[in-house]
Amino acid sequence: MKVEVFYFEGCPNHGPAVQRVKEILKEEGVAAQVIEVNVPDQATALALGFLGSPTIRIGGLDVEPSARSSQNFGMSCRTYWDSGKREGLPSRGVIRAAIKEALARDPDAKDCCQAPSRPTADNPDKPDRSSLFMTSSVVAAILASFCCILPIVFALTGFTVIGASALFAEWRPYLLAATFGLLGFGFYFAYRPARSNCGPGGVGTMPAPKRSGRLMLWLATAAVVIFAAFPYFSGTVAELLLSQSDSAAAQTSQGPPNLQHASIAIEGMDCAACATAIENKLKAVPGVREAKVSFEQGTAEVDYETGAASVEQLEKAVQEAGYRVLSKS
Repeated sequence: MKVEVFYFEGCPNHGPAVQRVKEILKEEGVAAQVIEVNVPDQATALALGFLGSPTIRIGGLDVEPSARSSQNFGMSCRTYWDSGKREGLPSRGVIRAAIKEALARDPDAKDCCQAPSRPTADNPDKPDRSSLFMTSSVVAAILASFCCILPIVFALTGFTVIGASALFAEWRPYLLAATFGLLGFGFYFAYRPARSNCGPGGVGTMPAPKRSGRLMLWLATAAVVIFAAFPYFSGTVAELLLSQSDSAAAQTSQGPPNLQHASIAIEGMDCAACATAIENKLKAVPGVREAKVSFEQGTAEVDYETGAASVEQLEKAVQEAGYRVLSKS
């Protein structure tokens, strides 16, 4: 079904005519795009068969049956009979009758373009699916990197949840798959071609998303990539946030210390951030002179002063950081 409103600039009834047509289409349950056609001059008026502003055609026919044979084309304001008097707009009954007439000629016109699932001006409350997928993908990406975010958070706040990082590490592959799957759906709904399957009038055409929406999608994609890749640079972030300018060993006795070395095997580290968090915890133990934790090897190498610290204290520090001690030497 083709719905057109012809007008010229400055016509006071142009806007009200468009609004009235849209209201009646909605009441009748017909999802049709209202095409507004500006008639700039007399030559165009003659070419289009323009009977004055506003002229409304539905299904290619004037809404006023008695005017369909008129030849009074030109740049003038148009009036319509309504309850025995002339008005600047066709009555709601005339427009409604024209819609029903067009539907009778083409019964499929009403159903071929139902109201689109994407939000439009007539359906503002329905959520934009691309935005939902975009938000969900960012959340999933953050959760996928929690295995390396949590150690830093725990180290900064002092809180520890044993096994929390390992749990998120176990689920990381699935969360990443969900992340990029959701992001893919977001791009599909943001960039899919506009539908225009209802004939020459372009009825039911789905407008492309606003440029701002696509920009937000790309920003969300950048955020997803950063969070998804966080484990690969988490060690640097952890060092910046957790670095200590002085160690607890500065508080020990004067003179050459009697140092001992301990090698502790640690289970549960998922990235460099875990190693940095454990290292920071070990350096806080009084008497520890040096602590190096390797994520790749799963070990902590600690030099500590005899009498000032013990292996038991070092193991306890590892456990307080939220990780398990496997063995010692």
